Amino acid sequence: METIPLGELNHHPSKVTARVRAGETLVVTDHGKPVILMSPAEEPASVLDQLAASGQVRRAVNPGAMPELLGDLAELPSLSDALIAERDQERLR
Repeated sequence: METIPLGELNHHPSKVTARVRAGETLVVTDHGKPVILMSPAEEPASVLDQLAASGQVRRAVNPGAMPELLGDLAELPSLSDALIAERDQERLR
C-alpha cells in the first residue's frame, strides 16, 4: 500500500484514479497523517447473484440447454395450419 500526499491527488486526480482502477490501494496523507484510503470498488452483485446467495433461486445446472422435446414438436402440424383448419371448420358450421 503506497502513500501519496493530498497535493498529488489535488493536482493529478485522473492519474491517481487510474492507478486505483488498475488495482492499487493508496493512502492519501495530509501533513503526513492518513486521511483517505483509496481502493478499487467491488462490482455490485447482479440481482440474480443476490437471489442465489440468499437461497431464493437456484442456478440452472445446464444453462441454455434445450430439452429433448424438439423431435416431438417437429411431428406436430404448424400453428398456422392448425388455425387455418379451425377457421375452415367454423365456416362449415
